Amino acid sequence: MNRRSALQHVVWAVFGLSGLMLAQPAFAEDKPIKVLIITGDHGHNWKETTPFIKDLLTKAGMKVDVTVTPHKDLTADTLAKYDVLFLNYKDTKKGGPDTVWSDDNKKAFTDAVNGGKGLVVYHHASSAFTSGSPFDQEFEKTIAGGWRKQGNHGKRHEFSVTIRKKDHPITKDMPAEFAHSNDELYQNSVMLPGSVVLATAYSDKSIDPKNSDKHEPVVWVAEYGKGRVCENVLGHDVTAMQDKGFQTLLIRCVEWAATGDAKYPVPAELQKK
Repeated sequence: MNRRSALQHVVWAVFGLSGLMLAQPAFAEDKPIKVLIITGDHGHNWKETTPFIKDLLTKAGMKVDVTVTPHKDLTADTLAKYDVLFLNYKDTKKGGPDTVWSDDNKKAFTDAVNGGKGLVVYHHASSAFTSGSPFDQEFEKTIAGGWRKQGNHGKRHEFSVTIRKKDHPITKDMPAEFAHSNDELYQNSVMLPGSVVLATAYSDKSIDPKNSDKHEPVVWVAEYGKGRVCENVLGHDVTAMQDKGFQTLLIRCVEWAATGDAKYPVPAELQKK
């Protein structure tokens, strides 16, 4: 190899190395969000909703694992592997030994969120742990309130979701209002100080006398320590999760909880509305 060729070889090697170095941050940003769905016991049909949610998030580019044995898997070492925890769980009498949270499980969960893990609380999961124990009170703070003991709803029906905060990453570019599938509309949810309501739905008393006749929060965000928390009370079952508005919100809830941003695009069929 002559002197000129050797010099060119060195120059191209340096540029090649620089290219790799420049490419690494982009690759790091594109790493899939790692999600752990915590389930295995619930008053609702988690065996149907969990696969649907996993498939939805996987198709959005995320890496999704599921635990149906939180007694075994809610440990500091396991939770450290994930960017966001997705709670589709309620403690019931039907749960077996593998689904019951030990004191160590409870500490690992709250410590993980407090330390910076994202948390998405889905539908009836906010009714978990309501016995009034010190942990139950801390759990309520961790999950940003929700159903707890006093929550209720009227009969299922189709309704519209209204975006209340258009400058938040989760709701940015979403239509001001979109039609939502046949679902339960939660009302009288516990709203803790510092929570920011992103979306509401009108609970029409003419549809059911149980309804509040006011707009009820359906998606809101909060912080617990260093963790970003998003509660989404929509989506009682697979039927209730069919519309693109709900699906877009749910995906973006997970993105934001994990990263503080949401990049999933608003589908064209929603943009037209």
